[in-house]
Amino acid sequence: MSDIETGTSYFGVQDPEHATADVERFREAGLDAVLHTFSERDRAFYRESMADIVAASDEWGLTTYVNPWAVGGVFGGEEYSRFVAHNPDSRQVLNTGNRVPAACFNAPTFREYMREWTRDAAGLGADVLFWDEPHWHNVHWYEDGYPDDVWCCRCDHCKERYRERYDEPMPATETEQVSRFRETSMLDFLDEMMALTRNEGATNAVCLMPTQSADHGPRDWAELAKNEHVDVLPTDPYWAAFAEDADPGEYVARFGEELVAVADDHGLRSQLWIQGFGLSGESATDDVRTATRTALDLGADSVFMWGYDGCRTISEIACEDPMAVWDAYLEELP
Repeated sequence: MSDIETGTSYFGVQDPEHATADVERFREAGLDAVLHTFSERDRAFYRESMADIVAASDEWGLTTYVNPWAVGGVFGGEEYSRFVAHNPDSRQVLNTGNRVPAACFNAPTFREYMREWTRDAAGLGADVLFWDEPHWHNVHWYEDGYPDDVWCCRCDHCKERYRERYDEPMPATETEQVSRFRETSMLDFLDEMMALTRNEGATNAVCLMPTQSADHGPRDWAELAKNEHVDVLPTDPYWAAFAEDADPGEYVARFGEELVAVADDHGLRSQLWIQGFGLSGESATDDVRTATRTALDLGADSVFMWGYDGCRTISEIACEDPMAVWDAYLEELP
């Protein structure tokens, strides 16, 4: 039996009976972990159902991860945020003055909401809370016409904290000091939520995007790795999503080598995610095989795919041949 943890993300199913059948086939396919998404909608309407799904995963011997799927518009995921709609004063503000549809990490109302989410997520019975791609809003992902140097967040909460920290007004230009402030603001937010997670009996994984930009957390991953509350350090080098014409093996290796090294240096478990969405063309399955072998060869402690069945249930991002992608991933696992 390999010591490498292998898993997949699982989403969009609130029926415990259906989910249990899927979890059973994951286990039979050799996986030993599963990540369940827990969106704002799940928390509002399906909390007991999600607890049953997590319990079924545990009964099948799977380590259970739970993530804040697109909660507040600041974590990864294909969901909308009701919090943002109901709390406009907690939204991020561009340096141009425009409000955007994402909560601010420094907004007290959002901090309180996330404390409640954390207690409820851990209360599902999760082994690990997976803080998935925390990021400041990048307006260029959604709209054209903004200058290249536009950034978030310059709301009143951020400006007040900035003045307290540096004893000067927050500039409209993103200086190095502003970038550092954005990094430390996110790290402070994560520290609070991870400490609460530990108190609630779960452990923490923080998945950093492979961009090493202040938009997505600390540019130096060691700044997060040294936090006393983090247990697993993942990244998701999705070669076809984050880069143009990238070689999957080289792309996974470029970020995977650093991730594994930083995790090892700080006594953390390393985790690499394999792209299983938005893939098309004849090379899709070969690319998945290459990426998976690369992650395994790098010595990652854990390897996951996003997401199960090649994301066939989300038509917008499903692979062209989703089950072939899924099978390619499973066949490369130890």
